[in-house]
Amino acid sequence: METPSVAPPTRGVFFRDTQGSAAAGTYKMIPRGTKNQGFTLIELMIVVAIIGILAAVALPAFTGYMRRAKASEATSNLKQMYTGGAVYYSAERAGRSISATQNGHCTVDSTAGTLPATPGSQKQYVDFTADANFAAVSYGIGDGVFFGYGITSAANACNRPASAAQYTFYANGDFDDDGVLSLYEVAVGSNANNELYRAPGFYIANEGE
Repeated sequence: METPSVAPPTRGVFFRDTQGSAAAGTYKMIPRGTKNQGFTLIELMIVVAIIGILAAVALPAFTGYMRRAKASEATSNLKQMYTGGAVYYSAERAGRSISATQNGHCTVDSTAGTLPATPGSQKQYVDFTADANFAAVSYGIGDGVFFGYGITSAANACNRPASAAQYTFYANGDFDDDGVLSLYEVAVGSNANNELYRAPGFYIANEGE
């Protein structure tokens, strides 16, 4: 009996199977577009290069952002120190006896360096109220700090003069633990009415440290 002819398919790439098939002479179709999926070495190298470029750009920006976020601690706490110092300065103080002299316009003494003494990349927990000078200006922080804080005072006295320098409140930081300190400070003085005021901005040195 004559084997009926089989019409080739109208779509796809096809070939005629003449061997090894139960129906020899039939057509097998390979769908168009079929190929092995995968990345070539060049494609992988391009992807790696792009990732490296993005990392080189993004990492310094991220590091700078984190340092600026930490630095905001210093300016916030220095403002708090100034506010406490101004309240202390404006308060009236007197001895215990009926004839005691009443005093005002008092300033605290300078601190012996900063608390904590050695700031670093990790937060440290310090009891600032254990220092009489910090306690007097009502400076105390429940959270840990990255910076070390200190006070430079013109005098530890009452009846301080008007129109004079009174304090420098300052903070030191060392985010990269290299021993080089950043410095944030605010100058404080008394005006003609003998009220404390501070400089409009902060002096900053070695900001990235």
